[in-house]
Amino acid sequence: MRESDTAADTHDPSRDAGERHDGGNWSRRQALASLASAGTLALAGCSLQSVTSGVQPVWERDFSAAVAAGPPAATDEHAVVGGQDKRLHAFTADGERAFTFETGGPIEARPAVPASGGPVHVHSTDGDLYTVGLSGTERWHVEGQARNGWLGRQGSLLVGIDPIEDTVTGYDARDGTRRFQQSGRRYPYPTLSESACIVPITNSDGDTKLVTLAPTTGEVLWESPARDGYPHVVATGDRIVTVYNSTVRLHRARDEHVLWETAVAGEVTSHFGPPLWLGEHVYVRAGRDDRADEFIAINRDDGSMQWRRSVGYELETVTATSAGVFVASSVDDPDGGILIRLDAFALDGTRQWQTTTDIAIGGTVEALTRVGDVLVVASDNELAAYDPASGSRRWRYDPESSRIGLATADDALYVSYRDTGGLARLPTE
Repeated sequence: MRESDTAADTHDPSRDAGERHDGGNWSRRQALASLASAGTLALAGCSLQSVTSGVQPVWERDFSAAVAAGPPAATDEHAVVGGQDKRLHAFTADGERAFTFETGGPIEARPAVPASGGPVHVHSTDGDLYTVGLSGTERWHVEGQARNGWLGRQGSLLVGIDPIEDTVTGYDARDGTRRFQQSGRRYPYPTLSESACIVPITNSDGDTKLVTLAPTTGEVLWESPARDGYPHVVATGDRIVTVYNSTVRLHRARDEHVLWETAVAGEVTSHFGPPLWLGEHVYVRAGRDDRADEFIAINRDDGSMQWRRSVGYELETVTATSAGVFVASSVDDPDGGILIRLDAFALDGTRQWQTTTDIAIGGTVEALTRVGDVLVVASDNELAAYDPASGSRRWRYDPESSRIGLATADDALYVSYRDTGGLARLPTE
């Protein structure tokens, strides 16, 4: 049983399932149904799994005054989640309550947190931005209209979006000093790295440029030309990867200098986030008409094509490690619906294993992450853990909630109950 939140008493956007059934995607799905169903079940030992042991949480906490909770965020020592009870709840990794902080409205958005320590930040549906220390004391507070505005934090930089005013603002996370403000629509979100904050700015003609700012000062480092459509971008350290018209480019963060560019066969695009990921290689999703998506690895140093492998008919998300990379894609369930398929590749492109899960995609792949000794995959209401070496399922968790949110930090895995209110830590050993 969950432990009740007695102390409390004294929307990440997700895809609508119908979006997968528009004209283009539906015909493509039909054309690939037999390929997906047969191909993903073909490898020995990697078949659709329906019965394995469940798992019990390490600890579980109810919010007795909240009928719903937002998605959680986690540092190396704390988990933080907002509730419909107008409170920001924080717990230690051991499940002890760290603090409860009351805001002016229900909290539906994911908090922004540093990797370690504090303070932590959250938007309430009253529109305001709250910053709270780990003692539960408010540090600083900005009034506004961003009821569920996106927040991102990198180092001492906190970036927030006001979707009403169409502004992107950077703050010093410690004291709230404004570092910059740019007019810009709320999608795509800014990209943050240690050396850059990249903000997409869309003009009245619908063309978008990338404005790259220094995180500590807000100084404009460079701007890209304005182009039709959304530019896709990911960043780490002093490197930025962009893709436009299926050409992938690696830039130097400080001045946009192009270190290499590589044209990719197929359409490098995505409706639900960048089709790019960074690990030991640059990883790319490439789509072809009436053909399963391909997963491509490009050498980070010189842009040379390393390998390309087929996955499911629609590549959803990727998690990269120093030893290999895991891919979640979607395939047809022979009994109807859509399931998540998992593929594991070594750095040289060798397919280590492949399996079709029994997790249905009702809206989105909520998470794919390597944490502790397991690979965790989740939709917006189902969650399971797999052996990273073999692809066999370790356990499945059936929450008492039809919507969940996930967060990980170090070896800890947290799940919030979006439509009942509560938080749990799950085992990762």
